[in-house]
Amino acid sequence: MLLGLAGPEARAAHPGANGRIAWSSGRTDELDIWSMTTAGKGRKRLTKALRVEEGAEYSPDGTMIAFYRRTGPGDIYGAAGDIFVMDADGSGLRRLTSGPADDEDPSWSPGGDEIVFSRVTKGNPGDLWVVNASGGGVHRLVHLPGRDIMPSWSSTDVIAFTSLRTGNGDLYSIEPDGTVLTRITKKPTPDLATDWDPDGSRLVFFTDSSKLSERELWWIRGDGTHLTRLTDNDVHDAYPAWAPDGRRIAFQRDVVTNGLDFFDIWTMKPNGTGLKRLTKDGFLDGEPTWQPV
Repeated sequence: MLLGLAGPEARAAHPGANGRIAWSSGRTDELDIWSMTTAGKGRKRLTKALRVEEGAEYSPDGTMIAFYRRTGPGDIYGAAGDIFVMDADGSGLRRLTSGPADDEDPSWSPGGDEIVFSRVTKGNPGDLWVVNASGGGVHRLVHLPGRDIMPSWSSTDVIAFTSLRTGNGDLYSIEPDGTVLTRITKKPTPDLATDWDPDGSRLVFFTDSSKLSERELWWIRGDGTHLTRLTDNDVHDAYPAWAPDGRRIAFQRDVVTNGLDFFDIWTMKPNGTGLKRLTKDGFLDGEPTWQPV
């Protein structure tokens, strides 16, 4: 969740040229999905429901966006979510899941025909489920001890996710048929909101640092090697998303201005250099996703 900075969202980059960037913004009322160019221009509001909408991810061909909307009763920021899809211009809205469960974190399969997501139900803190992108076919991918959330489906057909089975919040990967469970990270702090790079070899994610509970960005290879820190500062950096060409990473940065916290969208090179700020409006802007074209 954008407001809480450590809510469950994840996505994956699909190969291609770099199109627009979609993100969640509070610049209107609640959180809506918006899109803009890679230079931060041409901003367009895509959703206008009086509900919180987060976790956007473009389909592999860039023509659609999956996201979740908090549709449950009660506080709009704490209500249960359902998975929706729409065309990249905001038209053609369709609802894929419904019911009392809290469904979040949609991520497209490389073929674009399925979407993996996390589901929380009464008595179950989180499992990975799959739904057809056209609707129907909802089934549980994995049901293991502990909480499994924030899935990211790679272009090479491997699903990475955060699991709390060890108590820390480590990254794991699994095959789409629920086999070959592999632990990727073994750090003492939570590793969250991971995103596969376009060729499916590296994962970028954010984690709590050991000082002041800051959030910082890292990447690691899918086999658990070459852990590399990308940011090290006194602000919160979270929700990274690879560009389809693999040359930049978009992310959310928490900036304090006049004593107030604001979230903005930034991009950088995969080595942590070349920072560029795309939004600077005094609003809550976070959870970017990059369109492949």
